[in-house]
Amino acid sequence: MNLLATVGSASILTALACSVFALVGGIAAGPLRRPDLGEAARRALVVAAGLVTLAAAALLTALLRDDFSIDYVTRVSSRDLETPLKVAAFYSSQAGSLLFWSWITALLFALFALHTVPKIPWGASPAVAASGGVLAALLIPLAFMASPFRLSPFATPDGLGLNPLLVDRGMLVHPPMLLGGLASTAVPFVLGVAALAAGRLDGTWLRVVRPWALGSWLVLSIGNVLGGWWAYTVLGWGGYWGWDPVENSAILPLLPMTAFLHSVMIQERRGMLKLWNLGLAFLAFALAVFGTFNVRSGLVNSVHSFAQSSVGPYFLVMLAIAVVVSAVLLFWRAPSLRAESDFVSLASRESVLVVNNYLLITMALVVFGGTLFPVFSELYDGSRITVGPAFFNEVMGPLLLALLVLVAVGTVVPWRQAARPTLLARFRWPVLASAALATVLFALGMRDASALVGVVSAFAIAFVTAREFWVGARASRRAGAAHGARPSWLAAFLGLLDRDPRRYGGYLVHVALAVMAVAVIASSVYQQQGRLSLSPGDSAEFAGYTFRYDGLRQRQGTANGIDADVIAPLFVTRGGEAVTRLEPGRRVFRNFPEQPTAVVGLHSSLTRDLYVFIEGWDDDQRVHVQVFVNPLVVWLWIGAAMYAAGGLIAFAPLRAPSVVRREVAAPAPSRVTGA
Repeated sequence: MNLLATVGSASILTALACSVFALVGGIAAGPLRRPDLGEAARRALVVAAGLVTLAAAALLTALLRDDFSIDYVTRVSSRDLETPLKVAAFYSSQAGSLLFWSWITALLFALFALHTVPKIPWGASPAVAASGGVLAALLIPLAFMASPFRLSPFATPDGLGLNPLLVDRGMLVHPPMLLGGLASTAVPFVLGVAALAAGRLDGTWLRVVRPWALGSWLVLSIGNVLGGWWAYTVLGWGGYWGWDPVENSAILPLLPMTAFLHSVMIQERRGMLKLWNLGLAFLAFALAVFGTFNVRSGLVNSVHSFAQSSVGPYFLVMLAIAVVVSAVLLFWRAPSLRAESDFVSLASRESVLVVNNYLLITMALVVFGGTLFPVFSELYDGSRITVGPAFFNEVMGPLLLALLVLVAVGTVVPWRQAARPTLLARFRWPVLASAALATVLFALGMRDASALVGVVSAFAIAFVTAREFWVGARASRRAGAAHGARPSWLAAFLGLLDRDPRRYGGYLVHVALAVMAVAVIASSVYQQQGRLSLSPGDSAEFAGYTFRYDGLRQRQGTANGIDADVIAPLFVTRGGEAVTRLEPGRRVFRNFPEQPTAVVGLHSSLTRDLYVFIEGWDDDQRVHVQVFVNPLVVWLWIGAAMYAAGGLIAFAPLRAPSVVRREVAAPAPSRVTGA
C-alpha cells in the first residue's frame, strides 16, 4: 500500500462527496427553508477545496520524492529531472492536468463561498448548488476514470521523464495560467445560474460578477500570450501562433469573455442586453469545457493534445449538460430580461460596443468552425479535410482590423447620442492625424492595404487614448489649482489611474492591443524567410546578414533526460560588424531518441528578431538552416506586458470603484466616462 496514493485517492473521493452535498444542500435549502442547510453546503465547498489541495499536495510530494510506485509519476518524471520541472510534471499529462484544473476550481469556489456568497443572500443557495455541481463534475473523472494515483503494475527504478517538448522553464508559467484561466470561467457561469434561478436580473448580479469575469479574462489573456511566447522561443518553427486546434480551444473562451466585459457596460448604463450578457457568461464556460473535451477526445489532431481516452466523451456529456441547463434557465427567465431602454442613435458608444460584440462572437464562430471542420467534412462525405493557418489568417485578418477600428471609434463617441458639432469636434483631429500618417506610410512604400489599415488604426487608438488621458490630467491640474495645489503632469496622470482605474486601466489595455497589433502586422506581412545550406567554413548572406558556420559541436546532457545537444554555431555579422553568435541545434533525449526537439537561435532587438533553427545535417556536417527576420516581435511581448498591467489596474482599484450612472432618459453630458 502506498500512503501518498491512498491519501490522494481518499481525498478526491471525500471532496466529491462534499461537492455533491453542496449541490444537494444548495438546492434543498430554499424549499425546505433551512438556512442552516445552506450554510452547511457553503462550508462544504471550503472543505472540498481543502481536500483537493491535500490530493494535489500528495501528487506533488510523490513527484518530488521520485515515488515510481505511482504510475503517473513513472510516466512523467525521472530522477534526473530538475526540481522545477518535477513541479511542472504535475500538470504535464492528462490525469495531472485534470487534478490541477479541479484544484484551481476548488480554490476559486472556496474563495467565492467565503467572500462573495455572503454578499448575495438573494442567490446564495443556487450559487452554492451550481458550484457544487461543477466541482463534482470535475472530480468524477479523477475518482473513477483518470486517477493520477493509480499504482504502477511494475516496480521501476526510474521514470520515463517529461515529454521532450515540455522540458522548458516555460512549463512553470504557461500551463498554470491557461488552466487557471479556463477554470476561472466557472465562477461567472455559477453567478449567472444563481441570478436566473433567484430571479435577480437587475444590475446587482453584474456588480458581483464583474471582478470575477475581469480576473478570468486577464488570466486567460496572459495564458494565451505565454503560449505564443513559448511556441516562439521553444518549439522552433519561426512563429508564435499557428492556429493549432488546441491553441484555438484555448482562445475560444477569451472571445466571449472579452465581449461580456464590454457589453455589461451597456446594461449598467442603459439596462439593455440582459439576456445577451448572461448568454456570454454561459458561452465562455461552455467553450472552456469544449476545450477540455477537444484536447482529450482525439476529435482533432494536435501536437498539444493528450491521448484519446474515455475522459473525452465524459466531457462531451458535461458540455451538453451545461448547455442544456443554460438554455433552460435563459428560456425560463426570458420574459424578465427585456431591455429597459432602446438605442437612441447609431452614432453612440453603445452601438459601437454592440458591433464590437458581434465581431468577437463572429471570430469565435470562425475559430470554432475551422477547428471542427475536419469533423464536419468527415460526417458529410467521409473525407477528413483540415483547414490550416491560411484559412484563419484570411478570414480573421479583416475581422481583427475591423475590431481595431471599432476600438478607436468607441473611445471617441459618447453614450446615447451626440449632436453633429460634437461628433465633428471629437473626430476632427484623430481623422486628420490618421490620414497624415497613412499618407506618410504610403509615400515610404507601405503598399499592403491590410498592413496600412492596421497600423493607422493602431495609431488612432493610441492618439484618442492619449487625448483622453490628457483631458483627464488637465482637468485634475485645474481642479488642484483651484484649491491652491496644482499637481505635476505625472502626478495628474497617475491620479487618473487612482481615481478611475476601471476606465483608465481599460484604456491602457486598448493601447497595448494597438502595440501588439502593429507587432503582429509587421512580423506577419514583412517577415523574411530563407534557407541556407552550409558546409564547415562556409559563409552565406541573407537579408543583409552574413552567417559563418565552422562545424557541428556536441554538448553532453547533464539533467532532465537530455542525452546531448548537437549545435551548429553561426557567427553573424552585418556590414562587417559583429552582431551575435547564434547556437541553433537539435536536442536528443535518452528515453525519447526518436523525438528530438529544436534548439532555437534567437537574437532580439527593438526593431527585429533574427530567428534561426536547423532542419538537419548531412554526414559531412553540412547543415540546412532556416533563417527568419521577424520585424518588431519584441513589441508583441512589450505590448503584452502593458496589456497585463492595464488589466491589473482595472481589476485592483486603488480606491473605491467608480460609481456607474444609469442613463435611460436623461441627455448625455458632453464628456462621459468609457471603457
